[in-house]
Amino acid sequence: MHMHPEAQSERTSSAVEDAVETVLIQVPADPDYLAVIRSAAAHVATRFGCTLPEVADLRLAVDEACGLLLRHTVRDGHAADDAGIGDLECRFVLAPSTLRVVLGRRARNSVPPQNDEFGWAILSALVDDIVWRAEGSTVQVEILKRRAAGR
Repeated sequence: MHMHPEAQSERTSSAVEDAVETVLIQVPADPDYLAVIRSAAAHVATRFGCTLPEVADLRLAVDEACGLLLRHTVRDGHAADDAGIGDLECRFVLAPSTLRVVLGRRARNSVPPQNDEFGWAILSALVDDIVWRAEGSTVQVEILKRRAAGR
C-alpha cells in the first residue's frame, strides 16, 4: 500500500494523540479484596476527568460488576494450582474519549446474568455500555464509560 507523505505524518501525529494508558490489577477472587479494585476505579476515573458523582458511579459499577462475576462463576479448581489462576483481574484502559474496565477470571462454569437482574440493571444505569463475555474458561465483564462532551 502506498501512502502520501502528508497522510503518513497525519497518521503519526494522530497515533500520539490517541495514546492509551492501561492499568492492570490482579487480586484473589474474594470479596474481601474488592476494596482494592474499587479504590483503583476511583483513582482511574479521576484521572480520566470524571466529576465526583461520575467517580462514585463508576466505583459502584465496578463493585457491582465484580460481585456479578464472583456470583455467576465457579472457580476452575484445576487451574487454581497455578499461581494467579482463578484470581480476579481488572484492566483499566484509558483512551482520549473512553474509559474501558475489563474484569475477568478463569472459571470452570459460568451463568450469564439476566438482563432484568437487579445488579445488571444497576450497571446498565451507571455506565454507557456493559458486556458479559465467556470465551473458553475465561469470563469477563466489560464496562465502557465515554467522556462527556466538552471535557
